[in-house]
Amino acid sequence: MGGVLNCRTVVILVNFKGAQDTAACLRSLHASNVVLRIVVVDNTPYDPELPDVIAEYPDVHLICAPDNLGFGGGNNLGINWAMSQTDCEFLFIFNNDATVEPNTITKLEVSLDNHPEAGMVTPRIVFMGNPKMLWYGGGEVDWLRGAAITPGVLGASNAPLALQARNVSFASGCAMLIRRNLMAQLGGFDERFFMYEEDLELCLRTQELGWKIRYEPGALVLHVVQASSRGEQGFVGMLSPLNQNLPFYAYHLVRNRLINMHLHAKGLNRLIFIVGFSLLLLKKSLHFVLHQRWDGIAAIFKGWRSYRECLLLNFHKV
Repeated sequence: MGGVLNCRTVVILVNFKGAQDTAACLRSLHASNVVLRIVVVDNTPYDPELPDVIAEYPDVHLICAPDNLGFGGGNNLGINWAMSQTDCEFLFIFNNDATVEPNTITKLEVSLDNHPEAGMVTPRIVFMGNPKMLWYGGGEVDWLRGAAITPGVLGASNAPLALQARNVSFASGCAMLIRRNLMAQLGGFDERFFMYEEDLELCLRTQELGWKIRYEPGALVLHVVQASSRGEQGFVGMLSPLNQNLPFYAYHLVRNRLINMHLHAKGLNRLIFIVGFSLLLLKKSLHFVLHQRWDGIAAIFKGWRSYRECLLLNFHKV
């Protein structure tokens, strides 16, 4: 194995038509107070501006995906490279449209050093345009919706709960530091999740393997937050009728939540999900009708059909 000396952490970034975001991300990573190895996966698969960005950082390893492999698939390319080509102790899955403070990764590493029962740790994440607004301050699994919830989101980034270090059941895929030996057990992200819910699925598998997940508020990340989730009135929810990309989100969220809960919701949790998610879809469908978003309703049915197709294709084989 070609080990990288003096490098505990390999950072994995997935780029999709976001060279300028990647450039800002790399600048922040290179200002860190810890030595890092960085892998950039171009999921575009060719972003014409990216080679010039990478040229400024000769120590950054670039992997060009053959096609857009989705969030999980793109990260898996970087994960596989890091696992086979380095002797790193940790892998840092990080969104390319986010930046770190100089001591962020050090604090995450220390958190895992102090908590051997934890397999991954995640930082506090705030809006880059307004650092006083919280985007992630610890997350939990909500079996009623089959999704993750982030208490305090869009509230004050210094709220008491947001500043409380603790075990959580959900770490955002925006920024998660994972032990190498845990990643070897996980085998990466489940690539059936092209986009969305794959971070929750990874967290559920982590806990099923007996590992804990830590939230470390002292480690700070600033996140641009997806422009596709914004409307003329500012930030809008992914399933809001005001979201111009509603069909894309509705399809992937419905499909992936159904797959996720089929794999991981057991006993009472499965019953809670069936009832809660059915009511949620009914509510959203009525909302779409009122706003004449027929494309959203069509996307819900498309997501359901895709889930049913998965059931027929040896569903449990990852």
